Amino acid sequence: MEPRGLTGEEVRARISEGKVNKFESRVSRSYLDIIVKNVCTTFNLILIIVGAALLYFDEPISALSATGVIALNVLISTVQEMRAKRRLDKIALLLRPTVHVIRNGEETKIDPSEIVLDDIIRLSSGDQAQVDGELITSASLEMDESLLTGESRSVRKHIGDTVHSGAFCVTGSGYYKVTALGEDTLASKMLVSAKKYNRKNTPLQRETSTVTKMLMLTAFIFLLILAAINFLGGGTAKLFAIKSVLVLDIVPIALFLLITITYMIAAVRMANGGVLLQNSNSVESMSHVDTVCMDKTGTITTNNLVYNDMETFVDRNEAELSVRLFVHATGSKNTTVKALEKAFGCEGSVLEEEVQFSSERKYSAVRISYGGTSRSLFVGAWSVLKDHVGNTDITERISELSRKGLRTVVLCGGPGSEIYSGDEPVIPKLELIALISIRDEVRPDCRAIIEDFQKSGMDLKVISGDDPETVNALFSLAEIPGDRRIISGDELAALSEKEFEEAALGTNIFGRMKPEQKEMVVASLKKNGRYVAMVGDGVNDVRSLKAANVGIALQSGSGAARGVADMVLVDDRFSALPKAIVEGKRTVTGMRDILRLYLTRNFVLAAVVGVLLLALGRVPMLPVHNAFYALASVSFAAFFMAIWARPSNNRTLILPGVLRFSIPMAVLIAGFGFGIYAVFLFCTGNGSFDLGYDFYHSMYEGYDGPSMWSDWNGFWEHMSLDGERYEDVTARNAMLIFLMLAGIAQLFFIYPLARFYSVGGEVSRDLKPTLLALLLFGLVALVYLVPQVAVEVASLALFPPAYHLLILGFVAVWFLSAVLFLKSRFMRKVSDAAESAYRRSLETEIGKEK
Repeated sequence: MEPRGLTGEEVRARISEGKVNKFESRVSRSYLDIIVKNVCTTFNLILIIVGAALLYFDEPISALSATGVIALNVLISTVQEMRAKRRLDKIALLLRPTVHVIRNGEETKIDPSEIVLDDIIRLSSGDQAQVDGELITSASLEMDESLLTGESRSVRKHIGDTVHSGAFCVTGSGYYKVTALGEDTLASKMLVSAKKYNRKNTPLQRETSTVTKMLMLTAFIFLLILAAINFLGGGTAKLFAIKSVLVLDIVPIALFLLITITYMIAAVRMANGGVLLQNSNSVESMSHVDTVCMDKTGTITTNNLVYNDMETFVDRNEAELSVRLFVHATGSKNTTVKALEKAFGCEGSVLEEEVQFSSERKYSAVRISYGGTSRSLFVGAWSVLKDHVGNTDITERISELSRKGLRTVVLCGGPGSEIYSGDEPVIPKLELIALISIRDEVRPDCRAIIEDFQKSGMDLKVISGDDPETVNALFSLAEIPGDRRIISGDELAALSEKEFEEAALGTNIFGRMKPEQKEMVVASLKKNGRYVAMVGDGVNDVRSLKAANVGIALQSGSGAARGVADMVLVDDRFSALPKAIVEGKRTVTGMRDILRLYLTRNFVLAAVVGVLLLALGRVPMLPVHNAFYALASVSFAAFFMAIWARPSNNRTLILPGVLRFSIPMAVLIAGFGFGIYAVFLFCTGNGSFDLGYDFYHSMYEGYDGPSMWSDWNGFWEHMSLDGERYEDVTARNAMLIFLMLAGIAQLFFIYPLARFYSVGGEVSRDLKPTLLALLLFGLVALVYLVPQVAVEVASLALFPPAYHLLILGFVAVWFLSAVLFLKSRFMRKVSDAAESAYRRSLETEIGKEK
């Protein structure tokens, strides 16, 4: 008799009392959390304070330069993340778990957030408990509590036992009464101490944190030195605020933000393609995948089974009756049982005892009373039941059917013997009744999908609970190319540890695999350096999904599988997975190239500030110059680089290769920048360059348009800082032009079109980055051609054409020097040594985290 559950009035009363479940989705953050995390970072707040100080000192352009880029970054990132959240939340609604409750005597499906205290919830195979409760009915219910206890063995539950949230039903069914909700559940209490650490960095963020910490320490030391110099030298607070903007910009403030937003955009692209990410790290993880393990069902075949034939070993009518009796009595209404029911129908009986099907046991059994007698019926794999059957051996016949791509199960029977010994199922002496063959439905697109994987260099492994010969035959039926190496779970179990590892690496079809064996194969592959994605849909796949680097569940799969997966294939679109892997590779490749530009600029700025500002006491650039430099050399390019990125293999650490480019490039750019600064400073000071008082006065007199200054003194205050000479302003402007042009020209090295200037020897076929560099050169030139922008807004000096040509000459010499220097043997040796040292230190740090 099914329980009646709560009435509608009782549900409303509990809701009004606040006795309702609090359900949190892990797909995306709240809107408030997005705003707070994007705005309220330490350096954002510091720069806002500095900007406010500059406004107080009547320096609106410097204030805008100090905070404008940050404000723009925060605005864009917040809007992008909110848009991504809306998109992901809409898709997540399709995958949100539902709960079957009994209310007013009827079963209904509700959202977990609608569960109230004392609700009656039905559990069946594959369901994950959302709240705690007390079991009130049980039909061979077994729960897996490994997510809570770490113990992977299923636990048989009896009436009165506690069902904990997070546990999932392995087999059987039952009803339980809700006793704890939300934060009062065992799972929530276990997570209380962990919640403060729930924000995990991606592998790339862990890598970049090392450089970020170094630059933060550098900026902090520089700031202390600057404060001491300003205090001892009697400098003004206004001048200190302006200089502080340059020092603080050494820190790659927006780097983590850039990674997060790039991954969020990639997550939306994947979602549009049919893959919902439940873990943001999965974007990056997908880029490293080199091995894909998958169950047969949902990938090679659909989840539809069709009865094929039955070979009987007793009277045929008796065999068909046994099938009907079993179908009616068993609670394991899986696809196999449904196919038998459709073919034979069912026959009523009295159920006395039942062992429901599980992938670990590979059989199900019932003990029933029919026609005044008790009998036991077993349906399952021949490999499990054959030792309990008489002298009959049908192994060869099963192999023959398997080679045709057919699934097989055997039906065995016996007198009404006990099928449990305590809580442990037992198999008595049995008689073989029938051999039943069932046909899988092959996915029409599986060949094309697997070929996509193979073209991407993926190692594919099918890990199935079915006979390996069946899986092999299905590969043939689907005309899937490639060599096939086959092994069964029983054969694996007999191997030594070393032989097991060799088999895991060399085999691509695993059959008759138990859940723990699937997990062991995944663990062995990871141990041998493989980056593994596991695709599964059932309770039997949960352990291997958890063990894999990336767990991927089908939408139609069990709630338990979806609950532990890193991503879910919407509408079971297996074809979306190769595209998701390519998207992951493309995203991380784009980030790698962007980091080369980004960190080079930060290293150059650190060198310029350290030498010119702190050592020589000269201001290398104004805040507005620094903003112009960032926009021209990094910001615009980064946006398009993320869009244009192409997939490539990213199976190793990313940052060592980035630093191998950025550090020597920064040294060269800074070195030539100092050279230009010195040349223009000296030649302007001694009159060799006509860029002194007469030059700036002619700029003032020739300026046409409204301005913020009223006389010459106001103009010079706009172009310079207190106490600066003409040669200081000239040298600063000359170096700025070089830094911007060299920064843009790095695109030629990152995407070389010719082997002549290719540092790594590879040549890009993509013309777009080169065109982007030319366009950015044009935009910089355009700024200088519009005095209202160059002078009024950016405080730039408008040099005569001859001096621009001189600076372009320096850029050309720098470019050739960079080609020779970066390709030299000395540089390769230094880079290799530095990269090896960095890899060792970073791998040690990551090992400690693990």
